[in-house]
Amino acid sequence: MKKIMKYSVLRYSPSRISGEHINLGIIFDAPEDQYREFRYIKKFSRLSAFDDELNIENTKILLRGIKEDVEGSIFTYDAFDIDKYVEFFINDFSFEKPKQISYDTLDEVLETVHKSYFRFEYEIPQRPSVADDKKLLYRILKESGKNARRKSSLAGAFDEQVTYDIVTDDYKIKVFDFDNKDLSKSINSAKVWAWNGMHNVGQKLIIIYRYSDLDQSQSENFETILRILQNSGAEVLDIDAGLTLLSA
Repeated sequence: MKKIMKYSVLRYSPSRISGEHINLGIIFDAPEDQYREFRYIKKFSRLSAFDDELNIENTKILLRGIKEDVEGSIFTYDAFDIDKYVEFFINDFSFEKPKQISYDTLDEVLETVHKSYFRFEYEIPQRPSVADDKKLLYRILKESGKNARRKSSLAGAFDEQVTYDIVTDDYKIKVFDFDNKDLSKSINSAKVWAWNGMHNVGQKLIIIYRYSDLDQSQSENFETILRILQNSGAEVLDIDAGLTLLSA
C-alpha cells in the first residue's frame, strides 16, 4: 500500500506584482515513516544574483531557524502541523500551500521532488531530464484526481491532429526543453505552437518550458522565443511554475 508525503516549497518573492521568485527550501513531511525534514539551498550565489540587495547572512539565519522548527520536534511527531506552520509566512518569504504525493520508497520520492524544484543545486548530469519532468507532471495530475493522458492527439480548429504531452479535462500541455539546444533552431517550433495557441479550441493550452539560462550567448534567442509564445494566447510557464499550477 502506498504511503503519503506532504511537502511545501519556501519561496522568496520580493515583488508579488511581477511574480518573480526563487525557491529557497522545502519541507518534507512523511508521517507514516516518521520522517520530517527541511532542506534549503546551498548555492547562495544564485540568490545573490536574483536580488543583489537581499541580506544573505540574515536569510541563512532564517533558513536555519526554519530547519530547527521543522526538525526539532521530530521526537514528538504529532506536535508539528505542516499546514498550520506554513501559514505564518506571509511576507516576501512564503511557503506554498502543502501538496501531497504518494510513494513506495521514501528515498525515491524525496529525490524526485527535490530535484524537480531545486535542479540548480545539482550538477548538470544529475538534473532531471525532460522525460523526468513530464513523468512528474503526469504523476501530480493523476494523484490530484485529474483525468490525465500522455501523448494524446486532439483535433485542432481546422480538424488537424495536434499532439500534446499531457491532456486533462481542463488543460492541454506542451513541454519545451530549451536546455543545451541551439535556440536559433527552436524559433520556428515556437511559431508553430504560437499558431496552435492562437487557434486553440477546447481545453486551455499551457506551454511549459525548461531553460537553465547557462549560455548567455543564447539569451537573445530565448527572449525571442518567449515573446512569440507569450503572444499565442496560451499560458506560458517555466517548469517550476508549471509544477505549482498543476499541483494546486
